[in-house]
Amino acid sequence: MSHLSVDIDTLTKEERLSLLEALWESLDLDRDIPVTSAQKSELKARKQALREGNLKTYPVDEILNAIRSKNVPS
Repeated sequence: MSHLSVDIDTLTKEERLSLLEALWESLDLDRDIPVTSAQKSELKARKQALREGNLKTYPVDEILNAIRSKNVPS
């Protein structure tokens, strides 16, 4: 594992978002990621809501653009 030292307060919003994306992509999502029982329950409820058509979804590009512009959809 490489060591990275970053003063987050000196980064621009765009740089922080890029860092966040890089961290997310660095996770080995093929391996089990530990989650609490409360998180499992929430994920199960969200999956059920999605299957039932009771969950509003957005394309990932729209979400990333909203985050970058701080105009998060409601």
